[in-house]
Amino acid sequence: MRKDIEIPEVKDVYVAALEVTDEHGDTTWWMHLINDTDGPLENILVQSKGYSDLETKGGKSTATLRKMVKVLPAKSAAKLEPMMPEIFDLFNEYWVSFFEGGQMKDRKYIFGPKTIDMAFSEPLPVLEKQGILVR
Repeated sequence: MRKDIEIPEVKDVYVAALEVTDEHGDTTWWMHLINDTDGPLENILVQSKGYSDLETKGGKSTATLRKMVKVLPAKSAAKLEPMMPEIFDLFNEYWVSFFEGGQMKDRKYIFGPKTIDMAFSEPLPVLEKQGILVR
């Protein structure tokens, strides 16, 4: 029965956008997976896509990208992908699945349109920099 299915809660795992400036002064937004837990995350699969219609996940859309991270140690972060300004007007979804303490967990993180902007920045856990965080 559905009521008997226990869905584990994901705590202290985040997806964040961090603006990075290279040696030439050019800036790029990079997406990061942050593990602020006290243990490692294992066999992490991150699926990302962008779309203009939240209800149907359709309209203007991007390709679906997948990234595998074997292990993400406690209190660390992994760089996922660069974020191009052309897709800041879309909903940008990151679906993260992983094992924590032998239990499979997953969570969806969505950046809303026009939210990847330093005006919405806050201190990022683990990275200790300012960026955009989806909790």
